[in-house]
Amino acid sequence: MKKFLIPVTILALCITALVALPLTACARSDEPIRIHIRADSDSDVDQAVKYVVRDAVVEYLTPLLSGARSRNEAYRLVKANAGYAESVAEDVLIKCGFDYGATAHVGREQFPDRTYGDVFYPAGEYDALIIELGSGSGANWWCVAYPPLCFYGDDGSVRYASIIAELIGKLRS
Repeated sequence: MKKFLIPVTILALCITALVALPLTACARSDEPIRIHIRADSDSDVDQAVKYVVRDAVVEYLTPLLSGARSRNEAYRLVKANAGYAESVAEDVLIKCGFDYGATAHVGREQFPDRTYGDVFYPAGEYDALIIELGSGSGANWWCVAYPPLCFYGDDGSVRYASIIAELIGKLRS
């Protein structure tokens, strides 16, 4: 019986580690990279276009960052592609009839405490891809670009964008 119990216990511990590691290790990363999008103003139309820009930028960045194997690699990718993210934002603005443009750069910014589902990020200064729409003086939106956690939904839904999490989800099914 003991010969059977030891391998089963080891297997159970390995499975637990595989399931928990991506969720806890990624969630507690000391230095996540954030995305910060600032609307031109607080008007309803400027806030609405901010979310259209958000969707396009996240759609652009998700496949780019999903292959990043480290924070340094993700940072290099974000920095190297800030101009492309800016172009994505500007294209959305033009298609939506806005002429105030967008600017994007990578820098360090102060962020408040933020909880995404069960994941908590404390207030602090983080590297971020910062996209300003027009004057950038309106309410903003942010998420975590690396590890790949972008949570959003107008209905309050949460989306965890991670290849590892998707694989774990398939294993649990």
